[in-house]
Amino acid sequence: MAARGDWQAAAEAHAEAVRIAQEIEDLEVELDALLHLGRVEAELGELSAALTTLQRALALAEQAEHKKSVSESHRALSQVYRRAGEFEQALHHYELYHDAERTLFNEESDKKTRELSTRFEVERARHVAEVERVQREAAESARAQAEALVRERTQELEQAQVEIVTRLAVAAEYRDDLTGEHTYRVGQFSALIAQELGLPPEDVALLRIAARLHDVGKIGIPDAILLKPGKFTPEEFERMKAHTLIGARILSGGQSRLLRMAEEIALSHHERWDGTGYPLGKYGPSIPLVGRIVAVADVFDALTSTRPYKKPWSREAALEELRRGAGTQFDPEVVAASLKVLGRPDFGYLMRQETPLSPPTLRVIHASDAWPPNIAPAS
Repeated sequence: MAARGDWQAAAEAHAEAVRIAQEIEDLEVELDALLHLGRVEAELGELSAALTTLQRALALAEQAEHKKSVSESHRALSQVYRRAGEFEQALHHYELYHDAERTLFNEESDKKTRELSTRFEVERARHVAEVERVQREAAESARAQAEALVRERTQELEQAQVEIVTRLAVAAEYRDDLTGEHTYRVGQFSALIAQELGLPPEDVALLRIAARLHDVGKIGIPDAILLKPGKFTPEEFERMKAHTLIGARILSGGQSRLLRMAEEIALSHHERWDGTGYPLGKYGPSIPLVGRIVAVADVFDALTSTRPYKKPWSREAALEELRRGAGTQFDPEVVAASLKVLGRPDFGYLMRQETPLSPPTLRVIHASDAWPPNIAPAS
């Protein structure tokens, strides 16, 4: 009896809070009080009253476009309908609650992505301004001393820039890969292939980072298309193809080799050797080499990874698919290098730490190990 008395007192207090909130026209307090009142009425067994109160809260939240309260109202209604034995209504409101939570999550993710994009633009502008300032200082001091200072400052700024673009890559990848490891593996595979092709060590190091930005343009693709589990309509596929142009536009205008390489990759990694790719329909050697390398690395990781619409392929099946695509989808020389690197029974991965200039460590992956290997950097 004492417990019921406590619940009854709580109901009266929340009802009074609703009345006061209406008098002072405080929407936030009224919504909160209605939600609490509905839950207390449910605990008292007054399910009909609870449903009426929670429906009032839902209508008020929708009218005010208060998305968090809409989500909480659907959740509370689902629980009360379930207690009342009205399971169809309970399921209906639970699904609406789930949809509302997904919308809130996506909005928060988009907000963080916009914040990272803004930081990226600010850092790029700061980099240009700092280089120009240092160059002015160089004219006023001894040439050797000034050049050393420029190198030091540029290195510091490039390290900061690498951190920003890496975070931007992860933000884009989280739109359709909650692990965020796909871009990291594409960077690692691309670097290994480039090394096998004989690219200079400096270019290999840059490619390891720049390749991670290959899909940064997905930031501009709506979730309804990006997360669709089934086949795209022709119109949806055209929208999806635009991520190459969006990515190149985001990265355009950069002064560093890293950003110029990343822009090339974003624009060209879906071009095909036979000229049937997109967005520009380039073919053969007219496709930048870094784009040809990332195209192979991207497909290899996609094939050997779990996706919502497929199970992971075995490494052997993925390598055979690359071999079949040589000369049509892929550059034959890049495929040959990929088969050498990715097809060995034992082969090493250079595990890059978050600081791009730190010494790499070597890890040997055996044929019996799980595939794809977890090669994300240590936190």
